[in-house]
Amino acid sequence: MYMDDEGTTLATEIFKELKASARRWFIAFLVMCGVEICTVAGFLWYISLPVDEVTVDNDEGNALYVGDGNAVTGGVYNGTDNEETEGNQK
Repeated sequence: MYMDDEGTTLATEIFKELKASARRWFIAFLVMCGVEICTVAGFLWYISLPVDEVTVDNDEGNALYVGDGNAVTGGVYNGTDNEETEGNQK
């Protein structure tokens, strides 16, 4: 068998390196598990935050909105009769 000056065999040296490498990978695995648990906990906290709801009361129908629904044209329309007002303007 191959032995170095200290009297250890090649298999013993390889086993020591393998043991040290396995320990490093296990520590990395534990760190990544901790990161994943923190990420899931942060996400659960974020989705449990209260949401500010804004309701718009308009007795005349729909509230103001921008665009025609299919394209963003920049026009501001009030209610559902916007097609009639656009047709009168032409």
